[in-house]
Amino acid sequence: TYTDDLWWQFALHGDAPRFLRAMLAVAVLLAGVALWRWLGPAHSVADVAADPARVRAVLARTDRTDAMLALTGDKRFLIAEDGTGMLMYQVRGASWIVMGDPVGDPAAWGPLLWRIRDLADRAQGRLLLYQITAPVLDLAIGMGLQIVKYGEEAVIDLASFTLDTPRLRSIRKAERAAARHGLTFRIVPAAAVPVVIDELAAVSAEWMAAKGHAEKNFSLGRFDRTYIGHFDVALAMVGDRIVAFANLWLTANHDEASVDLMRHRDDAPNGTMDFLFVHILQWAQERGYASFTLGIAPLSGIEGGRLAPAWARAAALVFQHGERFYGFRGLRSYKEKFAPDWEPRYIAGPRGVALVQALRDLSLLVGRGSTERTAS
Repeated sequence: TYTDDLWWQFALHGDAPRFLRAMLAVAVLLAGVALWRWLGPAHSVADVAADPARVRAVLARTDRTDAMLALTGDKRFLIAEDGTGMLMYQVRGASWIVMGDPVGDPAAWGPLLWRIRDLADRAQGRLLLYQITAPVLDLAIGMGLQIVKYGEEAVIDLASFTLDTPRLRSIRKAERAAARHGLTFRIVPAAAVPVVIDELAAVSAEWMAAKGHAEKNFSLGRFDRTYIGHFDVALAMVGDRIVAFANLWLTANHDEASVDLMRHRDDAPNGTMDFLFVHILQWAQERGYASFTLGIAPLSGIEGGRLAPAWARAAALVFQHGERFYGFRGLRSYKEKFAPDWEPRYIAGPRGVALVQALRDLSLLVGRGSTERTAS
């Protein structure tokens, strides 16, 4: 018998039975392969360049404005064979990160998500679905992914929107005060944006310098002349001078309107951004858009009670005490001034440590981008 020695000691001695040495070799090999698969980067998978015309055809079917992130030039695409739907994603490290819900016909969503799940698995990667809505949850659960609440999105019902309500008193006052400083509102259609693009670039550069920010990627737009040129742009002006702007995200079916970049000069009058928001809301309302989204307040609406999961308690703690690093509560408070409805948004990803690794890759992707940019 071999009860007086540890099993691996037998494998290290020349007189140990051959099968024990073989067992050790196999165990080490398997452990090495498992560790490499766990920590290693995803193998590259050949991309088929997405036809911009096909991407735009799917965008024409969307009822969500965040689908316009397809035009940022930093994403890959999977497009349904019949052209009725697509999803956008990028690979960072070993993480395959899908941005938002799939776009287009909901009947195409399931096959697209299973297809990227298969691609990620073949590449020994991990899949993360970022900022998804409730309709995607069943699909994500069916794929075996862990669901984590990310935050809440502020949505305004434009059919009932009015400034003449006590809840919007502070916005009403700010807009009127800004107007007294001579602010005027103007919409520049996408076709005419090249005429003002140099001045927009100057406003953007001034705003970036004042904030000390770098441009973000993937989940946010960035000031890029080609990208901005895809959209109508709303202006706040004093005389003939642009003091603030926002590019507009608009769905073709008028289901939703929103803004992406909102930037202003250092000397813009107080209340300029409130002025711009109010006039954009009224402009969209007059043109029959059903809703307007103010975007997501990350980590908001997450209960961090004693019996909540550890991630929820951590998120609630950061939301309450992380103001100096991001301004989570301030962002929610600003959006709350417009009296929106709040709708949950989620992340779905692998379980355990792999989720932390995927979130790390997501942070790097948003902060630094991917190693490639695609044509838009």
